[in-house]
Amino acid sequence: MAYSAAAVANAFIEKANKGELSELTPMKLQKLLFYTQSWHLKLCNGRPLFDDLFARWKFGPVIPPLYHMLKKYGSGEIQEPISIIIDSNGEWKRITPTIQKDDADAMKLIDKIIEVYGGYSGTALSNMTHAPGSAWSRGAVDGGPITHTDMAEHIH
Repeated sequence: MAYSAAAVANAFIEKANKGELSELTPMKLQKLLFYTQSWHLKLCNGRPLFDDLFARWKFGPVIPPLYHMLKKYGSGEIQEPISIIIDSNGEWKRITPTIQKDDADAMKLIDKIIEVYGGYSGTALSNMTHAPGSAWSRGAVDGGPITHTDMAEHIH
């Protein structure tokens, strides 16, 4: 089952709020999500962990709707989980998307991403996504999508 990017982002935000991940800025979160999705695609035969697509922006891969949800933080740390408003049978409800509690594989991947990439700043992670041969570098920086195939095949 694929989640929304907001659900996976909230798992990182929860880890940051518990002190398990430092300096979680919007830029850092976007790049951690990029590495999470790339590794999931590579390890799970092209199956995405979340449905949202990344675009090629100047400072690396970005999920545009998530960018707009988090831009209020600027370069500061994210303070609270992402919530969205949905229409539930004609009634508006605010929900906080999450990963299913029993999805141990998803949480194990998130923990591994934090272990490997969590110590880097958002700027350092952005620079890493710009490396020659990376999925981000394989197209024009024009806001166009980064394909799942490129993400799976060009993650190191």
